Amino acid sequence: MRTKNRTTLFIDSKIMDTIKQIAINKDTTQTKIINDYLKQGIEKEPQKNKSKVKFIVKSGPSKNIDDIISSIKAPKEFDPVEAVKEIRTRKG
Repeated sequence: MRTKNRTTLFIDSKIMDTIKQIAINKDTTQTKIINDYLKQGIEKEPQKNKSKVKFIVKSGPSKNIDDIISSIKAPKEFDPVEAVKEIRTRKG
């Protein structure tokens, strides 16, 4: 579940007018438009500038497993070999 944060931003009025028009044309909210554009901008940012960002998921099947490695934490007592064995026995 994603959490939402409320914040105050001072955005140029011409930009907000454009965002409002795009939201109307796409029949969606200004918040969704702003979030989508921010995500696109973050994805284009060099990795060195994002090193402290935990994880942002891109939607779609094109997600590469290399992009999510180290984003999943398991308890210390977790045994991945045993987990794979358990999954394999469930399928049969």
